[in-house]
Amino acid sequence: MNLFVLWIWMATAICVMADTADEENPYIKALKNNKQWHNVHGYVQVRPGAHMFYWFFFANGTRINAHHKPLIIWIQGGPGFAASGVGNFAEMGPFHMNLQPRNHTWVKERNVLFIDHPVGTGFSYVTNSSLYAKTDRDMAMDLARAIKMFFRRHKEFRHTPTYLFSQSYGGKICPRLAYYLHTAIEKKSLKINFKGIGIGGGWVDPKESILVQPEFLHLSGGIDRNLYLSSAKVAKQLVRALETEDYAQADILDDVLFSTLNKQGEINFNNVYAPSPYPDLEELQNKMNRYVKPSLSMVNQTIKWQYLSTEAYESLKKSFLVPSVSFLEALLDKTKLKIAIYNGNLDVVTPLGGASNWVHKLKWHGAADFAKAKRKRIRGTRNGYYKEMKRLSFWWVFGAGHWVPEENPEAMKQILDYVMDETV
Repeated sequence: MNLFVLWIWMATAICVMADTADEENPYIKALKNNKQWHNVHGYVQVRPGAHMFYWFFFANGTRINAHHKPLIIWIQGGPGFAASGVGNFAEMGPFHMNLQPRNHTWVKERNVLFIDHPVGTGFSYVTNSSLYAKTDRDMAMDLARAIKMFFRRHKEFRHTPTYLFSQSYGGKICPRLAYYLHTAIEKKSLKINFKGIGIGGGWVDPKESILVQPEFLHLSGGIDRNLYLSSAKVAKQLVRALETEDYAQADILDDVLFSTLNKQGEINFNNVYAPSPYPDLEELQNKMNRYVKPSLSMVNQTIKWQYLSTEAYESLKKSFLVPSVSFLEALLDKTKLKIAIYNGNLDVVTPLGGASNWVHKLKWHGAADFAKAKRKRIRGTRNGYYKEMKRLSFWWVFGAGHWVPEENPEAMKQILDYVMDETV
């Protein structure tokens, strides 16, 4: 390198360093200018070479009496969406994606634990690509190990009422994970006060959602009649493959269905009336790497945070269409957990009609009474309806797509209050 080039390189480096130093980190500024939301973060090695990141926010931003407040463990969907950013900043954490305070944050009166899962997602990482989770069982077992270690590190929360809340593919994992936790508690290998679960836009029984997708898009104006007829035919073929457990063929047909439904323009499957794709998630990714990551002392700063890990997603592709209905039925029949299932009426991934279908087809001791139960209104103006019987409730949420916590926080608050036995 000649002296002139070296001088240019040094001058450029100094300018970049000066710009970086002069630039105020807006996330740090938000933390300084608003309520100090006390939090802790760390890693759990769930398997040799597989490290899971967690980020815990204390209720009301303080350690004082936090253990007397409910604790929510958030199970993000995807698989591969990173809870540390998507759940935290896009849905229910103390700050929005624009780093402004969120009025409807779950951290008011509740503790919230975000876990980046499966391994390789968000700030979680693997030392070898062979260590990615390959099945729903792998994923749930890793989560169970992370949760066990969290409560070992934070023993003061062992008697705190604890709940799993989940979304999308996380809703499919949630019943399995809940069953694993319940079993561990019974065997006395885990000490927590596990009280209930919530499943939002749950991919619990994929075939019921798939059957309804073409009709829902047709009735909402997303596709025309000709495309509806052709996509409905593919959906029926896909469901037949699922019923015979031919998941290889089902996976092929799932790709065909997705491309067919998008022939007349890209559809936002999270919300039928929202633009697609979500540009905010790309912006969030930049902010997480540039501003949030430097504030997390336990995080390896060489990790590039991505809102979706394609590697983690692809590793679980063979499990994508496998249902988890049997685990939910076991929870209803064999545990005392309170279970709430909720779905937005603008959701294309898991259309509300499909969710209602699989919920009413669940085989458990209270199924007949649940089917006859009357609907009640969710508080507020046109927020939807819910019905309940014994420990199961189902919520029809209006004005929301796949991400109910952010799109209808008023209805979501009532769901949280209901599950946690507060006044509805």
